[in-house]
Amino acid sequence: MNIICNMTYEEYKSSKNKTIKPSSEKKSIFKTCLNKLFTIIIFCMIVVIISNYSPKFKSFIVDKVLNSTIDFSFVNKILNKTTNVFKSNGSKIVNVSKEINESEKYKDGLKYIVGEDEEIKVKDSGIVTFIGEKDGYKNTIIVQQSNGYYAWYGNVKESIKLYDFVEKGSVIGSASNEYYYVLLKDDKPIDINES
Repeated sequence: MNIICNMTYEEYKSSKNKTIKPSSEKKSIFKTCLNKLFTIIIFCMIVVIISNYSPKFKSFIVDKVLNSTIDFSFVNKILNKTTNVFKSNGSKIVNVSKEINESEKYKDGLKYIVGEDEEIKVKDSGIVTFIGEKDGYKNTIIVQQSNGYYAWYGNVKESIKLYDFVEKGSVIGSASNEYYYVLLKDDKPIDINES
């Protein structure tokens, strides 16, 4: 109380203005964030416009951005710290040969003998990162599993789309007579136990 009584009106008024300042700082932070968001939106619009008029730039964007391999397991690790999205259920490499009666070693993985138009189920949850032809494996679906492994399902007619999230056990497509299964970690094939 003594401090207030010993202050002049101008000192009191300037001390009141100092307490109001933090709210103006919040407005400043909000404006900064809004400006950054606006800049990002403008940048994206410029990229889209240039892509429509320049085939060379469009092919650059497609090759370097859209067709590049995104490490979803890295994103998964970050998201698992904050949310339950793509939460790994502590899954490990599964012995897949128990699901099918006949299998044999094929290149870097296994070849499974199946019936006509047999449904193929994904072994572990993940994101579809590739659908297309792979040499020796025919039409191949690659799933980047939530545990960081890449699973290849070869000779499979897909029923899913690129970048779909697939749950463990869900149908990703169908195969007739045979399909191939390869599991990779750090671009190296993992030896799948057949016993």
